Amino acid sequence: MRIYRNVTEITRKETLGRRFSFTGLAILFVGLLASFVPTWYPPDAVAPNALVAMLQSYWVPASFIALPAGFIFATLGSYYINRFARRRWPDSKTFARPDEVLERNMKGFDDKFAYFSHSLPGSNYVVTGPSGVLIFAVRSDKGRVRVEGDRWREPFSIGRFFTVFAREGVGNPTSELDEQTRKMRELLSKAGTSGEAGATEATGLINVPVEGAVVFLNSAMQLDVDSPKLPVLRVDQVKDYIRRKAKDTRLPTATVRALNEYLRENSKYQEVEEKAS
Repeated sequence: MRIYRNVTEITRKETLGRRFSFTGLAILFVGLLASFVPTWYPPDAVAPNALVAMLQSYWVPASFIALPAGFIFATLGSYYINRFARRRWPDSKTFARPDEVLERNMKGFDDKFAYFSHSLPGSNYVVTGPSGVLIFAVRSDKGRVRVEGDRWREPFSIGRFFTVFAREGVGNPTSELDEQTRKMRELLSKAGTSGEAGATEATGLINVPVEGAVVFLNSAMQLDVDSPKLPVLRVDQVKDYIRRKAKDTRLPTATVRALNEYLRENSKYQEVEEKAS
């Protein structure tokens, strides 16, 4: 399997997440200090300098503004860190990013398959091969999720309440994959229109199957699934899912080659990694 990973983008967003988190904590700390101003410098006390005088006048708005502002920055930081930073996963002794966890569970495929990690426009996790294009909506939280058709719910729990700002949230993977599928079909519809090499094979890419699935990376996630509209997979089921799809749909070798090459040309990556089968 060839891997096209946008390491620069992943690193940038991880750094952005850490900066947001640090800024949020700093703002909350300033708000905490402001709340102590009346104790340190009572309103009727003479201010020793201009800074203390300003604190005496504005400590109330500073305290109230710092609380929501700090939580907003902390939430943004958690959003990026959960998606782009390395962490320790349940049942694992190593640290890995979500894209690396997915990669490790796809070992064994030959170079007919390609994995695009944060490198294609509109889709973060894409696998191409003899079955066409498979787009994955990846979630990494633990907890519990109920799936009924195209409805996704997370039942209330005390643990979820106290970790609300540190969670990714299940969101609506159905809508997410519908949008990513639409963008992928738009991209494939442009194949072979620019006179590039292999245009004869590339013109047929608009008919390549594009399908989506939802993947939960965290083994601590409890799934209650009832007639889902989309395949719902644990990460250790991904390899078998890809193999089944490859058996159900066998594209011609020339089409697979044109598909992988076309998406490679339209991706942003820093290095090509090839994993042995």
